Amino acid sequence: MELSLRIVAVLWFLSLCGANPLASVLFDEQSNLSLTIEAPMRELIKNRSKEPVYDAVIRYVDSSGEERVLDAQLTSRGNSRLEACEFPPLRLILKKRAAEGTIFEGHTRLKMVTQCHDRSDGEKWLLQELGIYRAYNRVTDYSYRVRRLDVTYVDSNASRRNKTKAAFFIEPIGDVAARLKQKPIRPPVIEPAQYHQSELAKNMLFQLLIANTDFSIRRGPAGEGCCHNGRILAEPGAQKDWVVVPYDFDQAGIINTDYALPDRRLGIRRVNIRLYRGFCWQNESLPAAIDLFRDRREEITKALIPSELSSTMHKRIQRFVDGFFEILDDPAELQSRITDKCRGAASFPIRKTTISDN
Repeated sequence: MELSLRIVAVLWFLSLCGANPLASVLFDEQSNLSLTIEAPMRELIKNRSKEPVYDAVIRYVDSSGEERVLDAQLTSRGNSRLEACEFPPLRLILKKRAAEGTIFEGHTRLKMVTQCHDRSDGEKWLLQELGIYRAYNRVTDYSYRVRRLDVTYVDSNASRRNKTKAAFFIEPIGDVAARLKQKPIRPPVIEPAQYHQSELAKNMLFQLLIANTDFSIRRGPAGEGCCHNGRILAEPGAQKDWVVVPYDFDQAGIINTDYALPDRRLGIRRVNIRLYRGFCWQNESLPAAIDLFRDRREEITKALIPSELSSTMHKRIQRFVDGFFEILDDPAELQSRITDKCRGAASFPIRKTTISDN
């Protein structure tokens, strides 16, 4: 009886997080998943700025060798990539009943990162961003898992040659929250002291490692709540020890896409120039975070350098990563480039915040 009550309690809590507790193992696997997506692709690409929704058919072969076919919908999404890329990021929309008994069970809306361009740069950028997500998985569990895809796109309205491209799914925030026993929230503004100090230190060091400044952990776009390129997880009802889970790394300097531009207010001319954006309040947590990065240097580096990239790319990324660890290992560089670059005061008040669930 007591065990049954516990199970009910767990299921109730997971339902609050917005995730299906019986979700599939889609993100437990690291192997490539081959998919065929049939939809009016040319029409979708032409109208991508309007984010139209089209009917689609998804095909894949399951572990038993059986072809599975799912009716779905497909739409474009994104901000900068929606304008800058020839091929937009996508969102796959699935009906709960159609997904039952498949690898997609428990998922209804999946973000899909796609190749920005047909040319070789498009695949390189995508594989590097995939590697960034996996590298952050090595730093903390407060991170999005991803699943590599090989997608064959079939245009349902034209007899054009099918194209197979790399892509990846991003774990929904509800699933991230459920496995961490947290809840996603969207406060309008956040004070730095409301964050979990050690997790924030890891986040800010990682952003420095990949030279990413395209984020805000205090507020988000107008009307959307906090944060820009990050989602907040919290214990239900808690007003502090929140954790921001970062995403969208295409503007990171380690990738250096041709459309990436730094915010002029930051005072850097190129995205591949490192700028620390942590807070002075968290400086006391930096030594432990630095030790963690040193201890996991090999596995972080391995994740950041996908094996599919050329030897020239391997060497470039390796040099870039080594430059980060040189900062950590040089006391003078650590002081001037990290500790002294912190933002704000050494302490912040924690204020009562109105939280909207999402």
